[in-house]
Amino acid sequence: MSSSMAKNTSFLTNAKNFVRHAVERRTRPERFILSDKTPNDVIYSEGIMKLRYYPHTDTEAFELDDEQVTPTTARHKVPVLLVPPLGVFGWIYDLMAERSWVRFLNARGFEVYLLDWGSPTKENSDLCLETYVNQWYTKAVEEVHNHSGSDKISLVGYCMGGLLTLLYAGAHGHGNIQNIVTIASPIDFHKNHIQGKFLKALDKVTKHIPLSSLEVNPSKFHVPGDMVSVAFKLTNPLAGVFSYFDLVRNLSDREYIQAHLTTKEWFTNMADYPGATVQQLGLKFSLRNQLASGIIPLTDHEADFSRIDANYLGFAGTTDNIVSIPAAKKIIDLISSKDKSFEVVPGGHAGVFAGGKAKLHTWAMTADWLAERSA
Repeated sequence: MSSSMAKNTSFLTNAKNFVRHAVERRTRPERFILSDKTPNDVIYSEGIMKLRYYPHTDTEAFELDDEQVTPTTARHKVPVLLVPPLGVFGWIYDLMAERSWVRFLNARGFEVYLLDWGSPTKENSDLCLETYVNQWYTKAVEEVHNHSGSDKISLVGYCMGGLLTLLYAGAHGHGNIQNIVTIASPIDFHKNHIQGKFLKALDKVTKHIPLSSLEVNPSKFHVPGDMVSVAFKLTNPLAGVFSYFDLVRNLSDREYIQAHLTTKEWFTNMADYPGATVQQLGLKFSLRNQLASGIIPLTDHEADFSRIDANYLGFAGTTDNIVSIPAAKKIIDLISSKDKSFEVVPGGHAGVFAGGKAKLHTWAMTADWLAERSA
């Protein structure tokens, strides 16, 4: 076949795939969504919360972001509990086969568990931090201890998942926490870019107003998932435009579409934010900046960050428009850990966690760091 004929054949094939994929993307988009595919077992549930365990399934080398990963047969003694933020679904830790935290950590020899917060509805608007921290997080850790047979645990939390992790550790950690990793988790909300300056000014103006007088029925603060999605996208509005043009240019490439739409599902299909928790985040954490003080009342308990002495590793992204580096790094000043470090890595708020460079930085650094401290 001549080169001109080959070019014509390739052009026709690409054109055919372009049209077929364009139609299929509109009529059967679920065919392109590859998240939440790693086999797992639900070992505990309470209300909408589930605790998932991911057995080791990979025995042969596999591709992870164009790099070959060979699963180890060695097993670390300390299990890992992955904690997602609220407002998203737990499968962000299992985004797709080539960008899956659970698959990567399993291949590195860890016993992996996931705390799945579920899908709240307006009927769950009364879910508050006390429920998440004092009840569900505490029970999940207990079940991981029972299931794994280990009296130690490593906790890995992204964004709000990191805050819940630190609150749990400060209120309920009793020597059972070996390691803590947080990724893009804000502590000093008043140091959070331009919004932090606004909150700090507003706090000064309202400092004599009791927070109790600002609290209303939690259902009034309940935020539907589609509104959470819009708010997230507004932090980088041009990204969606450029992303769409990239999709159009690559509509003939099925693997590209799968990666694009699976990632897009994260930002489009977001979970409701319970009203009671929204009030606490807005009034206590954002306005009054309670986390930066290191002591946070949780009804019958108190989270004191100075009680945290587990090994600690924190991450912040260089281009994170939501959580600034100083806002995340504040935790270093508050905890009592002797082994503590903070790393600034490439990426925005999502990229630092699951972007194209995350495996080389956040993932690899986390796995290496945990491996050294999980004997």
